[in-house]
Amino acid sequence: MLKNASKILGNIIIVLVFATAALIVLPKIFGIQGLCVISGSMEPTIPVGSIVYVKDIEGEQLSKGDVIAFNSGASIVTHRIVSIDDKNKLITTKGDANNTEDFTKVSFTNVYGKVIWHLPYLGVVAGALSSIKGKLVAILLLVIGLVMSSGKKSPDVPEGKKSFNPKILLVCGIVIIVGALVGFVVIYGDYNSSNNLYDSLNDNFVTVQNNISEDAWEDMVAVDFEELKSVNQDVVGWIYVEGTDISYPIMYSGDDETYLRTTINKEHATAGSIFLEGYNLPDFSDSHSIVYGHNMRNLSMFGSLKYYKADEDYYDSHRYFQIITPTEKMRFEIFSYFDTEPASWVYTVPYEDNDEFKDYIDELIRHSYIKLDNYEINSSDRIVTLSTCSGSEMRFTIHGKLVDSQANNE
Repeated sequence: MLKNASKILGNIIIVLVFATAALIVLPKIFGIQGLCVISGSMEPTIPVGSIVYVKDIEGEQLSKGDVIAFNSGASIVTHRIVSIDDKNKLITTKGDANNTEDFTKVSFTNVYGKVIWHLPYLGVVAGALSSIKGKLVAILLLVIGLVMSSGKKSPDVPEGKKSFNPKILLVCGIVIIVGALVGFVVIYGDYNSSNNLYDSLNDNFVTVQNNISEDAWEDMVAVDFEELKSVNQDVVGWIYVEGTDISYPIMYSGDDETYLRTTINKEHATAGSIFLEGYNLPDFSDSHSIVYGHNMRNLSMFGSLKYYKADEDYYDSHRYFQIITPTEKMRFEIFSYFDTEPASWVYTVPYEDNDEFKDYIDELIRHSYIKLDNYEINSSDRIVTLSTCSGSEMRFTIHGKLVDSQANNE
């Protein structure tokens, strides 16, 4: 009886693994893309954790009421069409759970496609399988299923009956332990490789002096861009958050995907790179620029930004960050930070000196976790947003105003 139950459970595990893989992989053969839903903006129609299947379609073929996936600049967003401006090829969208329409209209060229189907919960699984750890777990489950579904009949058991082979548990245990160790080694190696790379960049191309006086902030960081660009021409700047270990090159590729999981030396890594929003100008001359970085568990990249909301006193001693380019050294004073959704109005770029930008700045101040008395800021100022992942599939954003700049004569 126990043996039969083991074989049935093993077969169920095998079927589930293959069925899940089929639901994720097979649609791609027919030109249908699967995307994971990480925001609740379309609930209850499309719950968080679902996978949506998106079919490529021309903007002219879309209709009011269709649910589409589109590039918002910060991420891919799935929302419903409210109206379509065929003349200017712009689409107004809204999440079913949101009270207002999306802040920015969607260009036809930014539409990934139309959502034709969705499956609850599968997005969570697909997201897990996209990582090395998730793939290892899937392989382990498949091995366990194969072991459980097999087994030899014990000679002491009467004909017609099957016994449970205790070696199955031993094999499963060994597989799990070995798999866990392999997963740990792979993850540790990935983290360690990224840390060594960026430590090497700091050692070879950057000089940081933390004992510089406030008045001479421009002397805190010196970057050898000539040598740095010999590593990768896509380097457009260097970011340094004063008083922290955040000291990294800023990459620019014109999109938001190239350096998401790719380092400066063009190798794959979980930590990826710090990179500039693809819609921004690479010289940081826009009124609003966005810089992205992963929230790593070992506090590398933008991982330590969480301290701004975890420690009330942290802001007072870490209120400035610098962006150095080949031609300019810029110092930004942080005036706002808060959590927001992936498809938030926060990720709107570019702006210019006008009333719309002033309204945007006022919203940044209104949402901020910190309240600064009589802080002067207007639409002629330059703003840089630092963005990283936060809890519950949210984003944590920090906003700084340019307060000083010097020509870079290094």
